[in-house]
Amino acid sequence: MLDEIFEVVFDVILELVPTVILKILLLLAGLAAVAVGVPLLADSPLVGGALTALGAAAVIGVLASWAL
Repeated sequence: MLDEIFEVVFDVILELVPTVILKILLLLAGLAAVAVGVPLLADSPLVGGALTALGAAAVIGVLASWAL
């Protein structure tokens, strides 16, 4: 029941918001994750590395989807 509600809400959001806007938001979130993760590398290498890797993957994924 709950998963059906989330599915309907997610479908409505995807229909209303263009793909370009979602990609820009993902790009900004990836850049923010990298910006937070890099300074954390000195204090907590595991958390900083994870944030940096996830942020870089998001940025590279968005840029690759725009290039193709």
